Amino acid sequence: MSIPLDRLYHYVQSLAEENCGEVVIIYRFYPYGSKKFEDLNVIKNYNWQERTSQPSIYCYDQEPLNFELYENYEFDWSDKFTTILKSLNIKYNQHNLRHTPCIYDNVFLLHSEKRSKNLDIYQNNNFIPIYYWNHALLSLDWFRFAQHISIKKTPTKKFLIYNRAWTGTREYRLKFADLLVEHNLVSDCQTSAVFNEQGVYYKNHTFANPGWQSEHHLENHFSVNTAPSTSSADFTIEDYANTDIEVVLETLFDDDRLQLTEKSLRPIACGQPFILAATHGSLEYLRTYGFKTFDTVIDESYDTIKDPAKRLQAIVLLMKKIANWTDHERQHKLAQLQQIADHNREHFFSKSFFDQINSELETNLSLAFVKFEQSKSCNHWVDHWNNLTSHQSIVEFFKTNTNLIWPTNQQFKIVYEKAKKYAKP
Repeated sequence: MSIPLDRLYHYVQSLAEENCGEVVIIYRFYPYGSKKFEDLNVIKNYNWQERTSQPSIYCYDQEPLNFELYENYEFDWSDKFTTILKSLNIKYNQHNLRHTPCIYDNVFLLHSEKRSKNLDIYQNNNFIPIYYWNHALLSLDWFRFAQHISIKKTPTKKFLIYNRAWTGTREYRLKFADLLVEHNLVSDCQTSAVFNEQGVYYKNHTFANPGWQSEHHLENHFSVNTAPSTSSADFTIEDYANTDIEVVLETLFDDDRLQLTEKSLRPIACGQPFILAATHGSLEYLRTYGFKTFDTVIDESYDTIKDPAKRLQAIVLLMKKIANWTDHERQHKLAQLQQIADHNREHFFSKSFFDQINSELETNLSLAFVKFEQSKSCNHWVDHWNNLTSHQSIVEFFKTNTNLIWPTNQQFKIVYEKAKKYAKP
């Protein structure tokens, strides 16, 4: 399926321009889900003058923030201008996500995580953060038809588990599958697993956290998962009809950050009770947005456990306890769980939920632009281009340039005059 994220970014741009009163340049990773630096592109085509002289928002809201990933990345334009720079032994003026020479010292970072050390680093490097729950707005779009579908339960399994990928921050999923085997829970689960990812067999994988290595040979216990990467942005009616409870395996688990994706909102949209394998405090995060969790029926103390290995063990032990319910317990408790799930589904599709997440975006955008105006300066850019234009070869390049990536003589003069107004001696 296609994932039309740009509709959301056009909306963000319109809100930003209302606050700013001028054009705001939006950069986002395209295609969706990419982390490649060269895939961080403008949402519209702009020439050098437009890109350089307007405020910029870098949308790093699809994936968890990773400042270090881009810190030493050098973008090789491979054109005449960069050839001149190299001949003068001058490095192109880029810093982290900023591969385009915006005149302003500060730019904006649109993100979706809290309790984040990476966010602190970006703030200390001239990025003004704008928080919003990206995946909530996206999920309202992706799962909108779930509101109109009646799912008739005919469960054959107790737990629904989507376990597609295990690289990067998802290593814990291999240990989770291992624990399902250890506690004889596999037959209670509708699930599968991936054994080779990015050309690497899971037993040969070099773990960032060695504690997540599996002791069992998982291929002896699970069928092969062949779902595409877009699966979490969709839902399958049969999966929810055939199971009682979903165990959500979030992107972040062995981490301190709060960032919930569409994976957590899919069971909510489909009216399914769930257990949430995510970073500590994630259930509380959901409650701040008006959702109810299931602590009146099942033990949700796992959400308060900071140690990820102990938290994962607590989740599996909770599953084991649920699997051992008597028929009477199961019928009674599932009815209670379903009442909460029905409330969550109704709230997810309510105007009040949309208003809350949209108001949060509008408020944080507005506050960010106030901060931008209070600290508006162009010192770094003016100093950099004063240095560049001291070289005759660069001045001559401007006079003959027709490549819109770089300035013409006329464009440079216009932008330079604008920047000088905000350059402090």
